[in-house]
Amino acid sequence: MNRLFAIESPSSDHYNRVRRTARELTVERIRQCRHPDDLARCEAMLVHANSGWLYGLDRAFTRAERGQLLVEVRNRLVLLGLGRSEPKPKGPRLDPTRLPDEALLRLIQNHPDPRLVQQCSATNRMRIARQSG
Repeated sequence: MNRLFAIESPSSDHYNRVRRTARELTVERIRQCRHPDDLARCEAMLVHANSGWLYGLDRAFTRAERGQLLVEVRNRLVLLGLGRSEPKPKGPRLDPTRLPDEALLRLIQNHPDPRLVQQCSATNRMRIARQSG
């Protein structure tokens, strides 16, 4: 996109090509991206779209659409920074049934809340019973 935006010629064909290329940037494509450097360049382009040096993004997207794309890019950067490829699934803040075995045992041994420890112990006993048959 940078190369295409750099060649500004006053031709309606060029403007249409730039708009079509810019509209290729979608929320779904951002969510599929696994490269933080590409997302950082995309973020810079979206932030500087109104500065006048990029023809395509300021005219191809409305301000609301650019804002939505910018939010998605920044969320994706945070996720990749955390080492995740997908956001955490919705659910209770701490659900012992969804914890891995190591984390569950560590929680049973170290957590100060006795009710949570009892709940985790019950979950652990249920897992052991399921494994043994």
